[in-house]
Amino acid sequence: MKLFIDTTQNYCNLVIISLANKIVGYSQILTNKNMTDIVVERISNLLTKNKIKKDEIEAIYLLIGPGSFTGCRIGYTIAKTWANLLHKKLFVMNSLLFQLDHGTGISLIDAKSDLCFLAIYDNYKEIVKPSLVKNSSLDKILKKYQKFKIFKNYECVDLKKQIISHLNKFELVKDLDIVKPLYLKHPIVYENCKN
Repeated sequence: MKLFIDTTQNYCNLVIISLANKIVGYSQILTNKNMTDIVVERISNLLTKNKIKKDEIEAIYLLIGPGSFTGCRIGYTIAKTWANLLHKKLFVMNSLLFQLDHGTGISLIDAKSDLCFLAIYDNYKEIVKPSLVKNSSLDKILKKYQKFKIFKNYECVDLKKQIISHLNKFELVKDLDIVKPLYLKHPIVYENCKN
């Protein structure tokens, strides 16, 4: 069995996939900023509901963002912990590539504050690497790559279909310490704070 985890957007998406690449179990819940409280419980409930034990999960498939700091960190921490402690394989993909049909198109995710994450792929080959772009610069980029279809903010994404179609395109993580989630915004770090 395989476990898919996506906590990068406003939902906690969990999917169990058989070794024959069939969807066995599925859970989706709007998080309302309570991601920390629900993910582990949701995984446990999904496994129990489908009568699957943790040791039956052979690999974890994780979306690494861009997404909220908390969402990305929670998904990453759970996946990394399982991979380390339970000796499971970890596969990752960024959310920009994941939302594209057949790995081709212009992928956009709103980063708020007049910014968006953008990446362009052609048959899973990176044409423009994931980067933060001002919305005012977007028209120029879109005009240059007008032959590509635009995919934005997971609109019209059939999660189950995307998982199955992209499953063999996730990248195997060989060193868990080098996986870096993509955050929409980096956390604020306060230095030299005194009470």
